[in-house]
Amino acid sequence: MSAKKKKKVNTNEKELAARHYARFLERMKFLMVAFGGPQALEKTHKRLFEGLYMVRYPVLKAKAAKGSTVTKEKVVQFNRLMNHSLSDIYITLENGNEILLSWYLSEGTLLVNYFYSLEGEEFTAAAELKAYFAPYFPETRGREILEQSLINLIEDVTISLSDFNHTIIKADIEKTACIDLTSNQNDIFLHEFKLPKTTITVNDKKRSIYQVGWVDGNLKPIWAKTKPSLLGFKTGSLDIPLDVYIQQHALDRLKQRLDVIPGIMHFITFLIFGENPIPHHKLKDYSLVEFRLSDLKTGYLLVRLIDAKLLIQSFLFLTNNDTPEGEKLKGLVALEKEDKAYLQIDTLPAFNAYHFEKNERLSRLFTSAGCASLLKLGHIKEFSVLEMKDKDPESIIKYLDKV
Repeated sequence: MSAKKKKKVNTNEKELAARHYARFLERMKFLMVAFGGPQALEKTHKRLFEGLYMVRYPVLKAKAAKGSTVTKEKVVQFNRLMNHSLSDIYITLENGNEILLSWYLSEGTLLVNYFYSLEGEEFTAAAELKAYFAPYFPETRGREILEQSLINLIEDVTISLSDFNHTIIKADIEKTACIDLTSNQNDIFLHEFKLPKTTITVNDKKRSIYQVGWVDGNLKPIWAKTKPSLLGFKTGSLDIPLDVYIQQHALDRLKQRLDVIPGIMHFITFLIFGENPIPHHKLKDYSLVEFRLSDLKTGYLLVRLIDAKLLIQSFLFLTNNDTPEGEKLKGLVALEKEDKAYLQIDTLPAFNAYHFEKNERLSRLFTSAGCASLLKLGHIKEFSVLEMKDKDPESIIKYLDKV
């Protein structure tokens, strides 16, 4: 019995290996044509593919960096999100042909690195085949563009998995085959960093706050800083850059009123304070700093200058009272805070669910109030955490007609 069982396992392994090689061969043939045309494939001997199969790169995969506290769950999330993103990202070669980025990062990189290392006429047509891949050799513009595609992808994934309330995720891709010609691995190493958390007394109450920052490519923290004058605060001659902090309340309001993946909202918050100028409205003792998604205004960060810190205390959605647009909307149709909450036009997910851009009267109303940017944010739904069913804009019209 045991002998028969062992034979079955070996047969299965052989079948699996055969299927794996067949898939590898299919991709290699496709890539040869993509890089060099049908003639490149015709001049490539099958022994070349057999040899490359023996030294092929492992699948691109993320792992927790040695000594890091990245959990297994976070690694699984990273790999799942990365692979999902890779499944539909295409890159355009210099000859106009398109290939999947995932194929380039495995078999494509194998071919490019092989021909780059090839010396002399090791086989017939070697020089001709090498020329097809030359635009993507190290130090070339083509290679730089392909490497940047990987960098951008990984940056998007790390941002999506980061959260000021937990950790900032950063990935080291230096040992991937795309970046390191000498590497025989294809590993991405994940690191995580916690933002400093402390408390501050506001109106005689202690509030939890985080220092706003991110992590650079060298795994070093970068702290958000800006001059108070860039937000409209008067500090006299001592106008030096101050650290930016965010109150837990503001993080909660961002989540409630925008409901976008936390890492995206938090990264945008970090980037805002590196701008010059910083679009804002100075009111009384606080400043409303414009917050944008896809470069479209969605609301404001409410910032105060407290104890030599620039403190983000809340987030106001564009239609909320106490924003210029919210107050104008109130003046146009006499909608109070409670009305906006009842109608569910005080958060982005609910606002998008009405599809106001398709209703001429309401589209005109929100445009007149300065909220035209919200009418163009329907695509943000794919980055929302919660699902929201579509709503009938006619219910808003009926309500307004009664006001």
